[in-house]
Amino acid sequence: MIRQLNDPRELRGLAILSQPDTVCQVSKNEWNVKSQSGNGTYQVTRKFVKGRDPTHMHDWFCTCPDFQKRQLPCKHIHAVQLSIKIAGDVEEHSAPAYLEEVEPKITCPVCKSENIRKWGSRKTVYGTNQRYSCQDCNHTFVVDKGFCRMKHSPKTVTQTLDLYFKGVSQRKIADHLKQFEEVSVNQTTILRWIKKYLSLLGRYAEKYKADVGNIWHSDETTIFIKKEGQKKYYEWIWNVMDAKTRYLLACEVTETRYKEDARQPLRKAKNAANKAPDAIVTDGLQAYSSAIRAEFFGLGRIQNPHIRLKDFETKPNNNILERLNGTFRERTKVVRSFDSSCDAEEFATGMQTYYNYIRPHQGIGGMTPAQMANIPIDLTGNRWMTMIGLAADSKKSPASTSEIA
Repeated sequence: MIRQLNDPRELRGLAILSQPDTVCQVSKNEWNVKSQSGNGTYQVTRKFVKGRDPTHMHDWFCTCPDFQKRQLPCKHIHAVQLSIKIAGDVEEHSAPAYLEEVEPKITCPVCKSENIRKWGSRKTVYGTNQRYSCQDCNHTFVVDKGFCRMKHSPKTVTQTLDLYFKGVSQRKIADHLKQFEEVSVNQTTILRWIKKYLSLLGRYAEKYKADVGNIWHSDETTIFIKKEGQKKYYEWIWNVMDAKTRYLLACEVTETRYKEDARQPLRKAKNAANKAPDAIVTDGLQAYSSAIRAEFFGLGRIQNPHIRLKDFETKPNNNILERLNGTFRERTKVVRSFDSSCDAEEFATGMQTYYNYIRPHQGIGGMTPAQMANIPIDLTGNRWMTMIGLAADSKKSPASTSEIA
């Protein structure tokens, strides 16, 4: 666990570390640290000295002007030391992740027996479904992969979900399906699909704890809601993201931006990660200062975990959250406004699931944030269809399986 930080250079070192790809290890005892001014990099080296106290057995050197003048640890040395300590904490507390089976075990919906065998097939308009027979109770059934009693094919449903979160309006989705899939779907049907499956996936995703880093970012953006007879027609979406994995820990909707409003996403992020961060980077909103102290007092691993930004140019900045807000606006600019706060909350939950599990992220090598956070779900191919199947199987109830007499 990292001790409390009091030296201003230590806090600046933590600010350097909060930015991605600023500390790069080139050998066992040599690191390159990017300059905060953007003028190249500085070289930090570590030299082992025999016969010293075990806690001070290394000498540190840096090529920056501050170290050359003072011959004392600079912010670049502190950034390297903190990165070593954080890496040790992650290795100490991380456990091997076991991927959830994409094809879960098939059990009888009546007696829960695994003693089953294939029993012919059932032809439908959209293909052939495999039937199974239980050898213990003689019950026959078809496995529900999340699309039981749906008139349209799983491909059509998942294609609709994907287009919706990529910023296509419901009217244009219906037109797309009619042109390219020869499927006629009403706009209200599309809305029902979205609400149904986002509710299913949201409950399924809540059971996993993300293995995130120690630097978090938080920001808020507006969302428009119809309010008859009121001048104020917008509310706020609060997002909390991990800098290392890009995992969206919390996405909450509130009417105002006071201290209690700021505490809600921080509390949800703390529960989702099951840990406290070393630092939280925010914009200049005053509510963050008191909210962070209220939520993390006695839990944070440094004395002042709040890094408050002055402007967009000074590092560390909140650019990764600003980019996330852009992803949200791709969808909200099409919606224009939601009918109620409840609809806005459903949208926020759906966007969180889409961003973490479905959408690949260029900043982390084309992986999804859930993969970076070691969430034990193997989503390949049609990620929507795979995750819906796993979520339907996790319900473990007879109602989730289509019974055939």
